[in-house]
Amino acid sequence: MLIAASADEAGFDDVTMALDLTMGDFQKTLREFRKKADGADVAMIYYAGHGIEGQGKNWLIPVNSELNASLDLPYEAMELDRVMESLSGAQIRMVVLDACRNNPFARSWKSSTRAVSRGLAGIEVDDVLVIYAAAPGQTAMDGGGVHSPFAASFANRLPQAGLPIQLLGGMVRDDVLSETGGSQRPFVSASITGTPVYLVEGGDRLAVSNENEFPETAALNETDLDALAWQGALGANSMRSFRLYLDQFPAGQFAELASDNIASLAGTNSDGSVEKPIVGLIEGFLPMKANIAKSEPLPIDGIWKISTIQRRIKIEKGRAYAIDGWTHAFILKILPDMVVFKDIERIGNGQYQADDLPLLAKSAMTLRPDGNISVQVKTSPFPTSYTLIRETLDDAEAMEVEQELLAAEK
Repeated sequence: MLIAASADEAGFDDVTMALDLTMGDFQKTLREFRKKADGADVAMIYYAGHGIEGQGKNWLIPVNSELNASLDLPYEAMELDRVMESLSGAQIRMVVLDACRNNPFARSWKSSTRAVSRGLAGIEVDDVLVIYAAAPGQTAMDGGGVHSPFAASFANRLPQAGLPIQLLGGMVRDDVLSETGGSQRPFVSASITGTPVYLVEGGDRLAVSNENEFPETAALNETDLDALAWQGALGANSMRSFRLYLDQFPAGQFAELASDNIASLAGTNSDGSVEKPIVGLIEGFLPMKANIAKSEPLPIDGIWKISTIQRRIKIEKGRAYAIDGWTHAFILKILPDMVVFKDIERIGNGQYQADDLPLLAKSAMTLRPDGNISVQVKTSPFPTSYTLIRETLDDAEAMEVEQELLAAEK
């Protein structure tokens, strides 16, 4: 009901809700949906239930399946490829899989089978936006409320005015990471046009939560479109996706990287030498700490943990670098000692600003009464927010003075 109401609000003109499907009902529903999707501008399937990997494929499980062995899958489960095929007639195709839960049949299967007991495997499909409730191979949380964190966020974001569907998965991911304390990470696989597609028009000027920190954000400009197309190309990580990016932005800010990636995926460099194909994301995009000069000591110098990903950074005299490595949501792999903030400066009591290098945007850093730091990055069109959780300080006395100054202002 929640997702159906959200889809209706987002402007889908024919919303079908099918509950507790048997195998026969599942086949009938997909056959009827395929006819409706043929010629549609946008078609979407949202599936909530059990989804598992077996025999090297992904399967959605009808309510009457018994599945005494993995060999029963072709007869009692719906192969995900068939779901994808039902969308083939639409221009923009979306598949949302709130289905990364434990395999309820695993205990009865022989250990020699190739089926796994957790979640769905990753898939690569051209011209389809696929959003998983959790990363491939992981399980999703049902949550303590009426709806799961993933379903609640998706229902809220789907009808959001001015939100291109290319950013929908990323916004849902950030919501769920925050709601689950970083323990559940939705996953997005996108190989669709880099030109923004809006389900709900309007909202071209979106106010952030604190209007004193940043002014309203304008609609997507050429630079934003360039970055959005690049994110889509990286997500697909294919020669085709990088060529599409170059077709749209031959002089774009990532054009050289796109050309390099095409050469790497082809297995050769421009000079004819063989190079290892790129797997996933770009490494080495950020400067190492030795290449960024220190400035003046700050009260916030020390070790902090990023709330959404539980990875540590070290703030040190005007810069911050990674202690732990992690894979950034869209852009690159961040290795230890890579700088993620530069030009950090104190602009007032408990107020700091910096350049966020992975997101290529300005950030505002606000010291909170609990001793942690709220960070808001002015990414366009939607600001990114998270918390830096304090672990250790270089100068505890300086921080104490800073907090006293904050308290005196109130």
